[in-house]
Amino acid sequence: MEYTDEDIEFARQILTHREELEDALVEKWMEDEEHMRLLDELAAERKNLSEGDFERQETEELASLEQAEADRKSRRMTLRWSVASSIILIVALYVGRGVDEWRNLNEERLMAQAERTLPGGRRAELILATGEKVQLGQKSEIISGKKETGIRNDSLTGLDYTLAGLQENTREVYNTLVTPIGGEYSLELSDGTKVFLNAASELRFSVVFIGDKRVVDLKGEAYFEVTKDTIRPFVVRVNGAEVTVLGTSFNVNTYGDDGQIYTTVVNGKVQVSSKRNGQKEILNPGMQSVMDMKTGKLVVHEVDVEPFVAWREGRFVF
Repeated sequence: MEYTDEDIEFARQILTHREELEDALVEKWMEDEEHMRLLDELAAERKNLSEGDFERQETEELASLEQAEADRKSRRMTLRWSVASSIILIVALYVGRGVDEWRNLNEERLMAQAERTLPGGRRAELILATGEKVQLGQKSEIISGKKETGIRNDSLTGLDYTLAGLQENTREVYNTLVTPIGGEYSLELSDGTKVFLNAASELRFSVVFIGDKRVVDLKGEAYFEVTKDTIRPFVVRVNGAEVTVLGTSFNVNTYGDDGQIYTTVVNGKVQVSSKRNGQKEILNPGMQSVMDMKTGKLVVHEVDVEPFVAWREGRFVF
């Protein structure tokens, strides 16, 4: 059956933009059985192009176009179908690729979420002053580098720097403790301060504290039990803020998932300072400061500290 260009175009609009056509016009056109047959043929062709082997479909389509040209001797019809076929093939391939990419990204996201929900294990990496990396885990050992000596790693208690020293003619030296996703590790600094580093976190600290301050840099989350020293305050530097203490227990969360930094005091007293706007706040036990990383604004309120420090004991509080 030969179909006019007008019928083919109208059938295509029904399949792709039905909402743009008048109902009465469509109903009248579909009263013709030949029109219905044309509509079925086009619908079947579209389905094959979207679900089947594209190369085979293209070959069959070209053969069909050649036959149609011989029957109707119309180069215009051949060109119309060829262009339409190419467009449909390109769109179908593009959509297929997009679906595959979306599926792959979705699987990666689900795997990452599953990995983050695994219970914490004792896993970490120690980066020495020279950049040398030491994998920490279920073993006890003495760690020494080119600039630092006497670092003890215990399979139960973690790293211990209380007996650590520096090589001769070496000034202040820094090490970095890094925990992966699903990993946790504990650390005792040279002054006796205990640090419990949560998963996906990083702590940079001095092997031996020198000077009038004990300064550490934190990314992620850590719980501190600071050894009291009225002469040398303990300072935790985070993204745009400083937490200064003399001796206390507190938790600092700098993950930044929501653009905030949380400092929660368990006992003692701390001062939180915003570098961005100079705001300073004193926190007493049971108080928490929340700093906006963009504006530097600090907000202080009282909280139940338990949900914020339970992770240190391997517990989830809901």
